[in-house]
Amino acid sequence: MVRRVIVTVIVVLLVAAAVVAVIKHRADKQFYAGYSPDHPLNATAAEPTVVEGEVQAFGQTLPARYRRQAIAFDGDPGERVPAILTLPLEAPEPYPAIILLHGSHQEKEFVEQICTPFNEAGFAMVCFDQYMRGERQVRGNVWTIARAFRARCHKTVHDTKRLIDYLQTRPDIDANRIYLVGASYGAVTGTVAMARDKRIAAAALVVGGGDFRLLAKAPEVRRELPQWIWPFAGPLMVFAAGAADPIHHAMHTAGRPVIMLNGSEDGVVTPASGEALFAALGDPKEIRWYPVDHPDREPDGEKVIEMLDDGLQWFLELDAPHRTVEEPETTAAPESPEDAAA
Repeated sequence: MVRRVIVTVIVVLLVAAAVVAVIKHRADKQFYAGYSPDHPLNATAAEPTVVEGEVQAFGQTLPARYRRQAIAFDGDPGERVPAILTLPLEAPEPYPAIILLHGSHQEKEFVEQICTPFNEAGFAMVCFDQYMRGERQVRGNVWTIARAFRARCHKTVHDTKRLIDYLQTRPDIDANRIYLVGASYGAVTGTVAMARDKRIAAAALVVGGGDFRLLAKAPEVRRELPQWIWPFAGPLMVFAAGAADPIHHAMHTAGRPVIMLNGSEDGVVTPASGEALFAALGDPKEIRWYPVDHPDREPDGEKVIEMLDDGLQWFLELDAPHRTVEEPETTAAPESPEDAAA
């Protein structure tokens, strides 16, 4: 009798595991489905305001000089996505645009810390609140938050595509010169966004990485977890959100340039994770290493600013063929009396 009960329990558990596996496989296969350019954008845009002053970024005081415009649009049907668009004060239209995907603990306002050099170089820059952040906070129990964290991955990719839909409606934006900067978590989702949307012409991935099992082994990640869960952290992360791991999508960036700017001392996105993502990316690609920790933990903010400056110069080199240099007008020298007589 006991043996029969044990066998029955085992069979039930195996069947349940099989059912869960099938459901998860189907869910993962459709993970990024659902985007459609046909859904109404219902976009709104406030009047731009001029910003001139200073801003604090990575412990540094930096100049701030740009035009700020609050915009909003529908991401998934009925879901409002607020964003901040920063525009140059002095540059010819239409502008090339850089979409900034912020890190896991940041909000759309982060763009205002770093946008000025990009705006001064003639780029527009735009950043939206990702799901769970800023005006899109999610509150609830552990199960609600876990589901939201999984959904955040595909919502960020969908929202990026919807943002491109919106940018293409603006006469002051060049629809053929849309670029992307992804920072940390934004580099993870930014890789997938670029892989799934050919309208992104190039991307700079700042402290980005792949292979969730490697990410789960990062020193700073383990510091946040009880030691007993360390052996299970990687498998749990893969089970919960493995479909979002950028190494599964990175090969589809092929044909468009990608640069990775990573920290050799990063305790959040380790060099091993950075190398894993770089190996998975399509060509052309480049990776540069800097002696820094993760930007929000790096005490030397000047080194972080250096990474961003290098990224800007990289974009300028890519965008250079689209920029026409006006040749100075030449005025013919007046004829001398001798020339006139001749």
